[in-house]
Amino acid sequence: MKKITHPIYSDYPEQPYISPNRDLKEWEERPEKFPYKKVEKRQMIKTDEGLFPGDIVMLWRINFGNFTNDSTIPEYFEYRYGVNSDESIKRLTEKGFIELGNVAETIDLLNMTILKRILKSEGLSTGGKKEELVDRTLEIPNKRLEELVELRRYKITKKGSEVLKLRDDIIQRHGPKM
Repeated sequence: MKKITHPIYSDYPEQPYISPNRDLKEWEERPEKFPYKKVEKRQMIKTDEGLFPGDIVMLWRINFGNFTNDSTIPEYFEYRYGVNSDESIKRLTEKGFIELGNVAETIDLLNMTILKRILKSEGLSTGGKKEELVDRTLEIPNKRLEELVELRRYKITKKGSEVLKLRDDIIQRHGPKM
């Protein structure tokens, strides 16, 4: 994908990500209005770990434990942090800060309807509380489960936890919603 650049960012150490879907004309006419305002220069300065502040915020979100390969990612990663969320996840994975979990580590995120559908397709009982459905689903051989469930949870590594603690100032500026 061709990177879109803009002259207002010519003095930045890195060009912020600008989505090809962004209405550049409207953005140029209303730069002071969120989400159209300019990405701050400090957001495009990498940490010693080679991460942008937006990557650190992504790491923080993944640390909640419910972020998957199918999660909807807020647009503020582009508008506020100037990062392409897909590239951020790739960067965090390649640098060893996060990893994609296996199917067994993700089953608890599935809703009861999906769990029952999986169990029914395997000829297993669909009755019980969610915890029972999860346990029963986990009895299905792992290879078969991987064929049935594409969803995977991202998880933070020890290295990721360490950088998250080290870069807490970035999270505090972001404004944790805890």
